[in-house]
Amino acid sequence: MKKVVVSFLGHDGPGVVHAVSSLLTGLDCNINEVSQTILHSEFAAIVIAEMPDGCTIDLLQEALVKGLAERQIDLSVTARLYDGRSWSAENPQSFVVTADGPDQKGLVAAISGILGEYNVNIANLKAIVPEDQPDGYALIVFEVIVPGSVELSTLRAALDAKAEELSLRVSVQHRDIFEAVHRVQPV
Repeated sequence: MKKVVVSFLGHDGPGVVHAVSSLLTGLDCNINEVSQTILHSEFAAIVIAEMPDGCTIDLLQEALVKGLAERQIDLSVTARLYDGRSWSAENPQSFVVTADGPDQKGLVAAISGILGEYNVNIANLKAIVPEDQPDGYALIVFEVIVPGSVELSTLRAALDAKAEELSLRVSVQHRDIFEAVHRVQPV
């Protein structure tokens, strides 16, 4: 069996995950991994699955699009072969970078640009601009993987300089420390 990566994007609603998973199962695909989220009313999922011999990417994508349309599920579908390649680094460590302050165009691009310059990989990203904040406050949380070759003090200094330029507060914490500090303890 070949592995395939399939992404789904579109309107969320009850039954979307069932439609996607049952269509893949009906096509004799075995789901290995899924990452799924909802942003406002939009559904997004990435699925890695084993595709049966004799099935092609084009046939799989065509069958998924047709099956979703028949179920009146409004999702776009993109499928490609999974080659197993991934970014890697020597002695990587996980950190959480948070930036908060006045909302303005380019915040994600500015911070991610610094991270990219230092070969830091962004594993997860969440950007929030609460609607109830009158002054347009933004919070951005990056879960990142930092190669062991990166001098953390230099990375922090670059992030601090960019944050000052944008009137932001920025914090860099080892993931273990971040999770320990933010863990909710039972009362």
